[in-house]
Amino acid sequence: MSNKKRILLVEDELDYGKMVRMRLDAAGYDVTLATDAYHGAQEIIKKDFDLVILDLMMPMGGGESVLERMRAIPAKAHIPVVILTAKPLDDRLTEYARVHDVSVIFGKPYDAEEFLSTIASILSEAPAN
Repeated sequence: MSNKKRILLVEDELDYGKMVRMRLDAAGYDVTLATDAYHGAQEIIKKDFDLVILDLMMPMGGGESVLERMRAIPAKAHIPVVILTAKPLDDRLTEYARVHDVSVIFGKPYDAEEFLSTIASILSEAPAN
């Protein structure tokens, strides 16, 4: 069994998702890519992850529905979440993230070095599954 940290990436833009997954894979993480909200929610229910990276604007419910479902499942509610979105980083989004215990919000495009450093920091602080 691998000791790699498991990350779920929920991103509907396939090429963008593949690029993010490639960076995370290269950094040593075990990454699962779900390309819509429905499949993202199903992955969370079926598997254990150390971190979820979540786009907000996508088909089949949007990233907000995934986050809210995840937070409603006691065994999954503790999983750290990083939002990666093209939405404007306004007060509404900041408040939403605070209420739903989101670790950090990254706008698209993002700085890859800062992104990977932040992911590493979050995972080093997260309790083991």
